[in-house]
Amino acid sequence: MFVGVVSAFLFSLVLSSLCQFVCSKVYEKYEIQFGVQGQDIRMESEKQGTNEPDSTLFYQMPYDLFGKFSPEDLSIYNILGFLSVGVYPVCFIIFIVVTSILFYRRQLQKPLAILDHAAAQIAGSNLDFHVVYEREDELGKLCASFEKMRQALLENNEEMWRQMEERRRLNAAFSHDLRTPLTVLRGQSELLMQYAPKMTAEKVSRTSEMMHQHIARLEAYVQTMGDLQRLEDIEIARQPMALREFCEQIRQTGEAVCGEKEFSCVLIGEQEISLNIDTAIVQRVLENLLANAVRFAKKKTAVSLESRDRYLYLTVSDDGNGFAKKDLENATKPFYKTVNETDNEHFGIGLNICKILCEKHGGYLRLGNRKGAVVTAVFRQ
Repeated sequence: MFVGVVSAFLFSLVLSSLCQFVCSKVYEKYEIQFGVQGQDIRMESEKQGTNEPDSTLFYQMPYDLFGKFSPEDLSIYNILGFLSVGVYPVCFIIFIVVTSILFYRRQLQKPLAILDHAAAQIAGSNLDFHVVYEREDELGKLCASFEKMRQALLENNEEMWRQMEERRRLNAAFSHDLRTPLTVLRGQSELLMQYAPKMTAEKVSRTSEMMHQHIARLEAYVQTMGDLQRLEDIEIARQPMALREFCEQIRQTGEAVCGEKEFSCVLIGEQEISLNIDTAIVQRVLENLLANAVRFAKKKTAVSLESRDRYLYLTVSDDGNGFAKKDLENATKPFYKTVNETDNEHFGIGLNICKILCEKHGGYLRLGNRKGAVVTAVFRQ
């Protein structure tokens, strides 16, 4: 803008001077023709002793020199005289427009195009792009804000799709597991309807007892489904807690859950630090992991705690046979039972609950084997 103002002033000054120079040349042309010539004639008459100039000589005096201009010269003189003044605002307007265009092309066109493209992509529900603008001016900050908004929308969409996929899998697993008790109940009810009068009291009692067991199992399934649905609505409430104090709570919980089996809890890394976690959520995950570990452990289970890079790592291990390959891929899915598990008392949702709670807390759940099963629950502080 400074260069534009200085250039406009200098350019208008040059043009004004040029207009004034041409005007002076036009005026000088008539001044020489009428003004100087009349002056010389009057001086000559004074030398001859004439007191008053002759009337013919009087009209040659420059009393109305503009009246002697030809129409063309008069028009040129007036136009150039106007331009000598009017060229200043005209030049300033032209240079301001040119400077604005250059400023737009160099400073605004690219970021505005980037923002326009980003808005079009978001409107089209496409979040697989990046808003990149190198400068750190106001528009650069606006582009950075757009990028943050895009990332937030992408994360929200991914979370929504994850929840929808989790719900779909949950419903599919629930429907699959309900099929068996419903089939049994249907068969037993048809049996009673057709043969009840011919059946002995003992047979009717056993059939009723079997139906009651399957009805209780269906009720438990419904209760479990309700619990899983409510997990999505849990809000994380982080609170500060000393790592040593939390380790002592885990030790008490572990000893109570493990019973006669050996239990140990160790701290890894720096110990005199404060955590920022939802202790109720972490304790719930720990209890589920310990319950699984105790079921498959031979003699002992162990828990290790480590806090680093704003994450809490809670690892539960046992000395059992570990996870099979198929278990590592599917153990966190709802209603999944490991290949070594045959009882019907557990529905296979413990690890799925742990996975959901870890993700709610900004972390994840990782399964592995190391002289037995190893499960690491990670929580963001």
